[in-house]
Amino acid sequence: MIAVLMGASMVSGLMTVTNGIEEKLALEFRKFGSNILVIPKSDTIEVGFPGMSFGSITEQRYIDESDLWKIKKIDNWSANVLGFAPLLYQVVQIEQNGISQNVVLTGTYFDREFPNIVFNDKVWRTGIKRIAPYWSLEGNWIEDTDNKSLIAGISVAEKLNLKIDDQITLNYENPDTRETFTDQFKVAGIVSTGGSEDAQLFMTLSTAQKISNRPGKVHSIQVSALCVACPAELMGEEIEMKLPYVRAKTVKNLVNTEMIIMNQLGKMMLLITLVVLGASGMGVMTTTMTTVIERRKEIGLMKSIGAENSKIASIFLAESIVIGVVGGLSGYLLGNVLAQYIGESVFGTQISPVLSILPITVGISIFVTVFASILPVKRATLIEPAIILRGE
Repeated sequence: MIAVLMGASMVSGLMTVTNGIEEKLALEFRKFGSNILVIPKSDTIEVGFPGMSFGSITEQRYIDESDLWKIKKIDNWSANVLGFAPLLYQVVQIEQNGISQNVVLTGTYFDREFPNIVFNDKVWRTGIKRIAPYWSLEGNWIEDTDNKSLIAGISVAEKLNLKIDDQITLNYENPDTRETFTDQFKVAGIVSTGGSEDAQLFMTLSTAQKISNRPGKVHSIQVSALCVACPAELMGEEIEMKLPYVRAKTVKNLVNTEMIIMNQLGKMMLLITLVVLGASGMGVMTTTMTTVIERRKEIGLMKSIGAENSKIASIFLAESIVIGVVGGLSGYLLGNVLAQYIGESVFGTQISPVLSILPITVGISIFVTVFASILPVKRATLIEPAIILRGE
């Protein structure tokens, strides 16, 4: 019983940990940023002389801001879309302390509310603040109604000696109309990401659209998707179905890393479970074999009065099934305690019991006990009653 209890508790505990930790690990990965990039479909034209290529020209197209809500409303995996952030880029010139610098200005959502989307009884919100928690911000986030503030990347701030609450002058010349936009903005915060964002300025999407005279337009969308039960590619296909004029690309390095770690975690848990079940089975087999040896006289007596081999075997197998059921039930309870300990000490999180693991644990326990009893039962059926009753 102890052997079965130990094996069942490991099966229950590790299955509960694996089941509970996959989603939590996926959520942890989402702290490293989005894993799907949505861009508009564009035509590429090769230029050059016959036999000599000078490269290609890509027609610039945009995504309509009015279509963004459809990303959250994909058919099968809506709940897995944790958030998205649209991006609109333009190169502007900023002046500060007598220094001029060309910088990429990015318009985006910081924490935008979508009143037409209700999720878990709450109005759904999304933006950079929610999909990029790895951003290290000094200062304050910008409200999506604030059209006079911006956030500076740390590289820009260091070059221009910017500080929080500084006022900077921003100049933008529209390449199509040659109209010039000039205005002052307050530095609400300074962000450090370790990536290209450090060399950019960020403001609300509506303000960036106004500056560049591109109302309702977006260059690209970063989507943060929770991919545990579904591949990111499948979610990308659903986004393309909702927005036929876009392409959804997965950030393959990040997605592949997630899948590799998930698979390795599953393999490790499976290996540990098989080793423990093997040890449990050996314990059951050894104990059952000892029981058969101790009960040889009873077996011989039963066979001498007409008991068939099937009857002898059924007695031992029935005992094995009872031990498997009781050990499986007890192991499931002990396994939940083990799962909580592993979750808190290793992963720093609470893991909830999973009732669906109970029948699996009991089934595996019965299988192990019955399988481990086959050899001892076979030995019991080979006992010769005449020899045993003579004491030989």
